[in-house]
Amino acid sequence: MSERVYSFDKSDMEKLSKALSYDPYLDKNLLPDMPKEFEDKKYMEQHLEQKQQMEALQKRIEEAKNRLKNDKNLNVIFARQEYSLREGASLGLEPEKCYLYLKANDEFLKGAEERLKAEYKSFAVADSETSQKVIKAIHDEEERANAGFGSIFG
Repeated sequence: MSERVYSFDKSDMEKLSKALSYDPYLDKNLLPDMPKEFEDKKYMEQHLEQKQQMEALQKRIEEAKNRLKNDKNLNVIFARQEYSLREGASLGLEPEKCYLYLKANDEFLKGAEERLKAEYKSFAVADSETSQKVIKAIHDEEERANAGFGSIFG
């Protein structure tokens, strides 16, 4: 797993935060749940008018799944990766910037960089010195959290 750090203008932070937490496979507007009664054969036999609705919904779900499978940007799902979004001021860095720490495999990082570059004008790969500071801050915080968690359970 590789670790990378990216910088953005702080004005992009809210939009970026939403994009990072979004998982299209959990989006009920995109992939609605099939109503339980549609799975009940006895119910469907008694309510034949529901059959067309069920078939239309099944078709919609299948089309959405195919679109998800084939859309490379929709498959760059940050929510399934290890990431952290921080304000520059909290890290002792540029206060008008925010920094995205991302730990993932190289294939995912390549796709992530393409998507971020396309969606955010302020996107930039952080320089080596900045990356080291951000990564150190993330690791230090993880260590403090683990130490605190360890002291709770002895």
